[in-house]
Amino acid sequence: MKKVMDFVLYCMALPLVYILSVLPSRWAAWGGRLVGRIAFFIDRRHRLITLRNLEIAFPETSLAWRTTLARQCFENFGKTIFELPALLHMPEDRILQMVKFEGVEHYLEARAQKKGVLLLTAHIGNWELMALAHGLQGYKLNFVARPLDNPYMNRWITRFRMRSGNHIIPKKGGFRGVYAALKRGESVGLLMDQAVTGSDGVFVDFFGQKAGTSRAMAILACRFNSPVLPTYIYREPDDMSHRVVVGPPVPLTITSNKNQDIIENTQRFQHALEGIIRRHPEQWFWMHRRWKRSPSLGKGREGYPPKNWTKIR
Repeated sequence: MKKVMDFVLYCMALPLVYILSVLPSRWAAWGGRLVGRIAFFIDRRHRLITLRNLEIAFPETSLAWRTTLARQCFENFGKTIFELPALLHMPEDRILQMVKFEGVEHYLEARAQKKGVLLLTAHIGNWELMALAHGLQGYKLNFVARPLDNPYMNRWITRFRMRSGNHIIPKKGGFRGVYAALKRGESVGLLMDQAVTGSDGVFVDFFGQKAGTSRAMAILACRFNSPVLPTYIYREPDDMSHRVVVGPPVPLTITSNKNQDIIENTQRFQHALEGIIRRHPEQWFWMHRRWKRSPSLGKGREGYPPKNWTKIR
Protein backbone atom coordinates (compact mmCIF):
# COMPACT_ATOMS: atom_id res chain seq x y z
CA MET A 1 0.00 0.00 0.00
CA LYS A 2 2.85 2.38 0.76
CA LYS A 3 4.30 1.83 -2.71
CA VAL A 4 0.91 2.57 -4.24
CA MET A 5 0.50 5.76 -2.21
CA ASP A 6 4.03 6.87 -3.07
CA PHE A 7 3.29 6.41 -6.76
CA VAL A 8 -0.04 8.24 -6.51
CA LEU A 9 1.57 11.18 -4.73
CA TYR A 10 4.32 11.25 -7.33
CA CYS A 11 1.77 11.32 -10.17
CA MET A 12 -0.11 14.13 -8.42
CA ALA A 13 3.10 16.11 -8.08
CA LEU A 14 4.15 15.73 -11.72
CA PRO A 15 1.79 18.42 -13.16
CA LEU A 16 2.96 20.92 -10.54
CA VAL A 17 6.60 20.09 -11.22
CA TYR A 18 6.01 20.58 -14.95
CA ILE A 19 4.29 23.94 -14.44
CA LEU A 20 7.13 25.13 -12.20
CA SER A 21 9.72 23.96 -14.72
CA VAL A 22 8.34 26.25 -17.45
CA LEU A 23 7.51 29.29 -15.31
CA PRO A 24 9.65 32.39 -15.87
CA SER A 25 12.15 32.81 -13.02
CA ARG A 26 10.47 35.96 -11.73
CA TRP A 27 7.09 34.22 -11.54
CA ALA A 28 8.61 31.23 -9.76
CA ALA A 29 10.21 33.53 -7.20
CA TRP A 30 6.92 35.37 -6.67
CA GLY A 31 4.95 32.11 -6.36
CA GLY A 32 7.48 30.62 -3.96
CA ARG A 33 7.36 33.70 -1.77
CA LEU A 34 3.55 33.57 -1.70
CA VAL A 35 3.42 29.86 -0.84
CA GLY A 36 6.10 30.36 1.82
CA ARG A 37 4.10 33.16 3.40
CA ILE A 38 0.94 31.03 3.42
CA ALA A 39 2.90 28.15 4.98
CA PHE A 40 4.13 30.51 7.70
CA PHE A 41 0.55 31.16 8.79
CA ILE A 42 -0.86 27.63 8.50
CA ASP A 43 2.13 25.53 9.66
CA ARG A 44 1.86 26.38 13.33
CA ARG A 45 4.38 23.77 14.54
CA HIS A 46 7.27 24.94 12.39
CA ARG A 47 6.33 28.58 12.87
CA LEU A 48 6.69 28.18 16.64
CA ILE A 49 9.97 26.26 16.27
CA THR A 50 11.31 29.05 14.05
CA LEU A 51 10.26 31.76 16.47
CA ARG A 52 11.77 29.87 19.40
CA ASN A 53 15.04 29.40 17.52
CA LEU A 54 15.18 33.11 16.76
CA GLU A 55 14.46 33.87 20.41
CA ILE A 56 17.41 31.65 21.40
CA ALA A 57 19.76 33.14 18.79
CA PHE A 58 18.70 36.80 19.10
CA PRO A 59 17.34 37.24 22.67
CA GLU A 60 17.92 40.99 22.53
CA THR A 61 15.49 41.52 19.63
CA SER A 62 11.78 42.27 19.66
CA LEU A 63 9.00 39.80 18.88
CA ALA A 64 8.02 41.91 15.85
CA TRP A 65 11.57 41.67 14.43
CA ARG A 66 11.71 37.91 14.98
CA THR A 67 8.26 37.40 13.45
CA THR A 68 9.26 39.31 10.30
CA LEU A 69 12.48 37.31 10.03
CA ALA A 70 10.61 34.03 10.54
CA ARG A 71 8.21 34.89 7.72
CA GLN A 72 11.14 35.75 5.43
CA CYS A 73 12.71 32.39 6.26
CA PHE A 74 9.55 30.57 5.12
CA GLU A 75 9.43 32.73 1.99
CA ASN A 76 13.04 31.90 1.11
CA PHE A 77 12.34 28.19 1.49
CA GLY A 78 9.30 28.54 -0.78
CA LYS A 79 11.37 30.28 -3.44
CA THR A 80 14.02 27.58 -3.18
CA ILE A 81 11.47 24.79 -3.74
CA PHE A 82 9.87 26.61 -6.67
CA GLU A 83 13.28 27.10 -8.35
CA LEU A 84 14.34 23.45 -8.43
CA PRO A 85 12.14 22.01 -11.24
CA ALA A 86 13.39 24.52 -13.82
CA LEU A 87 17.02 23.87 -12.86
CA LEU A 88 16.81 20.21 -13.89
CA HIS A 89 16.53 21.12 -17.59
CA MET A 90 17.86 24.70 -17.67
CA PRO A 91 20.88 25.16 -19.99
CA GLU A 92 24.17 25.07 -18.11
CA ASP A 93 25.31 28.49 -19.30
CA ARG A 94 22.09 30.06 -18.05
CA ILE A 95 22.53 28.50 -14.60
CA LEU A 96 26.07 29.85 -14.41
CA GLN A 97 24.76 33.29 -15.41
CA MET A 98 22.45 33.13 -12.38
CA VAL A 99 25.24 32.21 -9.97
CA LYS A 100 28.36 34.29 -9.31
CA PHE A 101 31.36 32.86 -7.43
CA GLU A 102 33.46 34.68 -4.89
CA GLY A 103 36.64 33.41 -3.23
CA VAL A 104 37.30 30.58 -5.71
CA GLU A 105 41.03 31.15 -5.17
CA HIS A 106 40.65 29.64 -1.69
CA TYR A 107 39.24 26.47 -3.20
CA LEU A 108 41.92 26.22 -5.88
CA GLU A 109 44.70 26.73 -3.31
CA ALA A 110 43.18 24.08 -1.04
CA ARG A 111 42.77 21.60 -3.88
CA ALA A 112 46.41 22.11 -4.92
CA GLN A 113 47.50 20.67 -1.56
CA LYS A 114 46.13 17.26 -2.68
CA LYS A 115 44.89 16.36 0.79
CA GLY A 116 41.23 16.42 -0.13
CA VAL A 117 39.01 19.44 0.52
CA LEU A 118 36.15 19.70 3.01
CA LEU A 119 33.48 22.30 2.26
CA LEU A 120 31.77 23.39 5.47
CA THR A 121 28.26 24.48 4.53
CA ALA A 122 24.70 24.88 5.78
CA HIS A 123 21.05 24.94 4.70
CA ILE A 124 21.20 28.56 3.63
CA GLY A 125 20.01 30.22 0.43
CA ASN A 126 19.34 27.62 -2.26
CA TRP A 127 21.87 25.02 -1.10
CA GLU A 128 20.86 22.55 -3.82
CA LEU A 129 21.71 25.16 -6.46
CA MET A 130 25.10 25.73 -4.82
CA ALA A 131 26.13 22.10 -5.30
CA LEU A 132 24.78 22.09 -8.86
CA ALA A 133 26.60 25.28 -9.85
CA HIS A 134 29.80 24.12 -8.15
CA GLY A 135 29.81 21.02 -10.34
CA LEU A 136 28.93 22.90 -13.52
CA GLN A 137 31.82 25.27 -12.84
CA GLY A 138 34.10 22.26 -13.14
CA TYR A 139 34.62 21.61 -9.42
CA LYS A 140 32.99 18.21 -8.92
CA LEU A 141 31.77 17.44 -5.41
CA ASN A 142 30.95 14.48 -3.25
CA PHE A 143 28.21 15.17 -0.74
CA VAL A 144 26.21 13.20 1.77
CA ALA A 145 22.42 13.05 1.31
CA ARG A 146 19.61 11.03 2.84
CA PRO A 147 17.29 9.44 0.24
CA LEU A 148 13.74 10.79 0.16
CA ASP A 149 11.11 8.52 1.68
CA ASN A 150 9.22 8.47 -1.63
CA PRO A 151 11.38 6.41 -4.04
CA TYR A 152 9.84 8.01 -7.13
CA MET A 153 10.54 11.54 -5.90
CA ASN A 154 13.98 10.37 -4.80
CA ARG A 155 14.80 9.36 -8.39
CA TRP A 156 13.88 12.87 -9.51
CA ILE A 157 16.01 14.66 -6.91
CA THR A 158 18.89 12.23 -7.56
CA ARG A 159 18.84 13.14 -11.26
CA PHE A 160 18.92 16.79 -10.27
CA ARG A 161 21.79 16.36 -7.80
CA MET A 162 23.91 14.34 -10.22
CA ARG A 163 23.26 16.50 -13.26
CA SER A 164 26.57 18.36 -12.98
CA GLY A 165 28.67 15.25 -12.34
CA ASN A 166 28.55 15.44 -8.55
CA HIS A 167 28.55 12.18 -6.60
CA ILE A 168 26.02 11.39 -3.87
CA ILE A 169 27.18 9.50 -0.80
CA PRO A 170 24.21 7.84 0.97
CA LYS A 171 23.82 9.12 4.52
CA LYS A 172 23.64 5.58 5.92
CA GLY A 173 27.27 4.54 6.19
CA GLY A 174 28.27 7.90 4.74
CA PHE A 175 31.40 8.26 6.87
CA ARG A 176 33.11 5.49 4.91
CA GLY A 177 32.23 7.12 1.61
CA VAL A 178 33.55 10.50 2.72
CA TYR A 179 36.70 8.85 4.08
CA ALA A 180 37.32 7.15 0.74
CA ALA A 181 36.74 10.38 -1.23
CA LEU A 182 39.21 12.33 0.89
CA LYS A 183 41.73 9.52 0.58
CA ARG A 184 41.48 9.95 -3.19
CA GLY A 185 42.11 13.69 -2.75
CA GLU A 186 38.59 14.72 -3.80
CA SER A 187 36.29 17.46 -2.52
CA VAL A 188 33.47 16.73 -0.09
CA GLY A 189 30.65 19.06 0.95
CA LEU A 190 29.06 18.54 4.37
CA LEU A 191 25.98 20.28 5.78
CA MET A 192 27.01 20.89 9.39
CA ASP A 193 24.08 22.87 10.79
CA GLN A 194 21.80 20.02 11.89
CA ALA A 195 21.31 18.82 15.47
CA VAL A 196 23.30 15.65 16.19
CA THR A 197 23.28 14.15 19.67
CA GLY A 198 24.45 10.90 21.19
CA SER A 199 27.79 9.29 20.39
CA ASP A 200 27.97 10.92 16.95
CA GLY A 201 27.77 14.45 18.32
CA VAL A 202 29.33 16.88 20.75
CA PHE A 203 27.77 19.95 22.38
CA VAL A 204 29.46 23.21 21.39
CA ASP A 205 28.43 26.87 21.50
CA PHE A 206 26.18 28.07 18.71
CA PHE A 207 24.65 31.54 19.07
CA GLY A 208 25.57 31.47 22.75
CA GLN A 209 23.86 28.16 23.60
CA LYS A 210 25.05 24.56 23.55
CA ALA A 211 24.00 22.74 20.38
CA GLY A 212 24.53 19.08 19.52
CA THR A 213 26.83 18.97 16.49
CA SER A 214 28.31 16.19 14.35
CA ARG A 215 31.91 15.24 15.13
CA ALA A 216 32.46 13.86 11.61
CA MET A 217 34.08 16.88 9.96
CA ALA A 218 36.55 17.41 12.81
CA ILE A 219 37.50 13.71 12.80
CA LEU A 220 38.07 13.74 9.03
CA ALA A 221 39.91 17.06 8.98
CA CYS A 222 42.31 15.89 11.69
CA ARG A 223 42.81 12.48 10.07
CA PHE A 224 43.75 13.85 6.63
CA ASN A 225 44.80 17.40 7.59
CA SER A 226 42.36 18.47 4.87
CA PRO A 227 41.59 22.19 4.44
CA VAL A 228 38.10 23.10 5.70
CA LEU A 229 36.54 25.92 3.69
CA PRO A 230 33.33 27.68 4.85
CA THR A 231 31.21 27.73 1.68
CA TYR A 232 27.68 29.00 1.22
CA ILE A 233 25.22 30.50 -1.23
CA TYR A 234 22.89 33.41 -0.70
CA ARG A 235 20.09 34.94 -2.73
CA GLU A 236 20.64 38.45 -4.10
CA PRO A 237 17.99 41.15 -3.53
CA ASP A 238 16.54 40.66 -7.03
CA ASP A 239 15.47 37.12 -5.94
CA MET A 240 16.79 35.52 -9.17
CA SER A 241 20.55 35.96 -8.80
CA HIS A 242 22.71 34.00 -6.37
CA ARG A 243 26.25 34.24 -5.06
CA VAL A 244 28.45 31.38 -3.88
CA VAL A 245 31.08 32.48 -1.37
CA VAL A 246 34.13 30.34 -0.57
CA GLY A 247 35.95 31.52 2.54
CA PRO A 248 39.55 30.97 3.62
CA PRO A 249 40.31 27.72 5.48
CA VAL A 250 39.37 27.42 9.13
CA PRO A 251 42.57 26.98 11.20
CA LEU A 252 42.82 23.45 12.59
CA THR A 253 44.09 22.33 15.98
CA ILE A 254 45.90 18.98 15.73
CA THR A 255 47.62 17.72 18.88
CA SER A 256 48.11 14.42 20.67
CA ASN A 257 44.77 14.91 22.48
CA LYS A 258 42.36 13.74 19.77
CA ASN A 259 39.15 14.16 21.79
CA GLN A 260 40.00 17.74 22.69
CA ASP A 261 40.96 18.47 19.09
CA ILE A 262 37.54 17.24 17.93
CA ILE A 263 35.75 19.55 20.37
CA GLU A 264 37.98 22.54 19.57
CA ASN A 265 37.72 22.16 15.80
CA THR A 266 33.97 21.49 15.87
CA GLN A 267 33.58 24.69 17.87
CA ARG A 268 35.58 26.61 15.27
CA PHE A 269 33.44 25.22 12.46
CA GLN A 270 30.24 26.25 14.23
CA HIS A 271 31.57 29.76 14.85
CA ALA A 272 32.25 30.02 11.12
CA LEU A 273 28.68 28.93 10.31
CA GLU A 274 27.26 31.30 12.89
CA GLY A 275 29.07 34.19 11.20
CA ILE A 276 27.58 33.21 7.85
CA ILE A 277 24.06 32.94 9.26
CA ARG A 278 24.34 36.29 11.00
CA ARG A 279 25.10 37.90 7.64
CA HIS A 280 21.99 36.38 6.02
CA PRO A 281 19.65 35.27 8.83
CA GLU A 282 16.52 35.43 6.66
CA GLN A 283 17.94 32.73 4.36
CA TRP A 284 18.84 30.04 6.91
CA PHE A 285 16.57 27.07 7.66
CA TRP A 286 15.39 28.09 11.15
CA MET A 287 12.53 25.54 11.12
CA HIS A 288 14.82 22.78 12.39
CA ARG A 289 15.16 22.15 16.16
CA ARG A 290 18.82 23.05 16.21
CA TRP A 291 19.07 23.25 20.00
CA LYS A 292 17.15 20.09 20.93
CA ARG A 293 18.40 18.47 24.14
CA SER A 294 20.63 21.46 24.75
CA PRO A 295 22.01 21.27 28.32
CA SER A 296 22.08 25.06 28.53
CA LEU A 297 18.36 25.58 27.84
CA GLY A 298 16.94 23.71 30.83
CA LYS A 299 14.11 21.21 31.01
CA GLY A 300 10.78 21.15 29.19
CA ARG A 301 10.41 20.00 25.59
CA GLU A 302 14.08 20.54 24.88
CA GLY A 303 13.61 24.29 25.20
CA TYR A 304 10.93 24.39 22.49
CA PRO A 305 7.28 25.44 22.73
CA PRO A 306 4.93 22.67 23.92
CA LYS A 307 1.92 21.75 21.81
CA ASN A 308 -0.43 23.73 24.03
CA TRP A 309 1.72 26.88 23.82
CA THR A 310 -0.86 29.37 22.60
CA LYS A 311 0.74 32.67 23.49
CA ILE A 312 4.10 33.83 22.19
CA ARG A 313 6.03 35.94 24.65
